[in-house]
Amino acid sequence: MENQEKKAPYSLMNVGELSRFEGKVFVKETLQTSGVELSLGSMQPGEATPFQHYHKQNEEVYVVLKGEGVMSLDGEDVALKSGSVLRVSPSVHRCLRCQGSEPMVYLCIQAREGSLEGYTLTDGVIC
Repeated sequence: MENQEKKAPYSLMNVGELSRFEGKVFVKETLQTSGVELSLGSMQPGEATPFQHYHKQNEEVYVVLKGEGVMSLDGEDVALKSGSVLRVSPSVHRCLRCQGSEPMVYLCIQAREGSLEGYTLTDGVIC
């Protein structure tokens, strides 16, 4: 019988101090997620995503952790600031840009629209 290594039922990574985070990190591969994608991104003042995009199936939720920005949604600009939480349907064309004098740091959570069958109040079990 081969020695089979038991896989931990959780995954952990650290991207460092969020107030100093720079760039973009997708965590799916590192955390081995199977139902959600999460990315952490930062933009410098005046910087924008280099393209508009939409999704075939996945909705996105953006959480602004620091700074200010504007999300263009099918041509309509929506102002974002630290603490803003924005959900975007898959078919909406989107483009994010940093607006303000400091970098913007944000989370982007992606999951298939309509796939959530349980959530904290219906899926959680108190032990």
